[in-house]
Amino acid sequence: MSRVLLISLRDPKDPMAAHERLCFAEACELDIDQVAFHSMTEGVPARWRLKEVDALLFGGSGAFSVLDDVVWIRQGLDLLVDVVDMGVPAWASCFGFQGLALALGGRVENDESRTEMGSTWLHLTPAGEADPLFSTLPKSFWAQQGHHDHVTEMPSGVERLATGDVCREQAFKVQGAPFWASQFHPELTVQRTLDRFRHYRDHYLDSDGDSVLRTLESGEETPEVSTLLSRLVRHRF
Repeated sequence: MSRVLLISLRDPKDPMAAHERLCFAEACELDIDQVAFHSMTEGVPARWRLKEVDALLFGGSGAFSVLDDVVWIRQGLDLLVDVVDMGVPAWASCFGFQGLALALGGRVENDESRTEMGSTWLHLTPAGEADPLFSTLPKSFWAQQGHHDHVTEMPSGVERLATGDVCREQAFKVQGAPFWASQFHPELTVQRTLDRFRHYRDHYLDSDGDSVLRTLESGEETPEVSTLLSRLVRHRF
């Protein structure tokens, strides 16, 4: 029976920490009890825990930024690099994507003008078309998003797998390691994205957000994207 470990980069008091665990379980096609949970606010997980699972998952962060000078966030960035060196199959979404890029030597910036919310239209690169996971996607595809920060410069030692029209850097794989990362959220559906927005709307927007809410409600479902996680967990790469 497959089992994964979600390493949470959220405040454990945030209801979206449990929500994220549920979303990953759904996308991985696992029961919730097959998704173990560890909060980085409690420190770095024991090394044996990282090696005993089929895959490691890193998700979003809610109101935090990878640029915040917080001890557990810095430890989380170091852990991402350790996972690369360990060779454990892993996926990092959104904050995790930005954190891995930053930790490997890339650049991340906060730019409100490039905020992406809801369904966005993305494109595979030639490397993405050849990648064992991403090659199952159409050459252009919808994916769910919700972020302020974005990667402006990729680190060395990675393969760019997908790009976007608003934020160019959308996904990469670490060369020589089974570690994939994406700015978008393969674990989210339209409804789950709405759940997140309703919870964080005051963080994302100064206005009432009603127009954004209507846009999200008419978003595109992304079933092909969620298969990336189920394939990772079952080592179909």
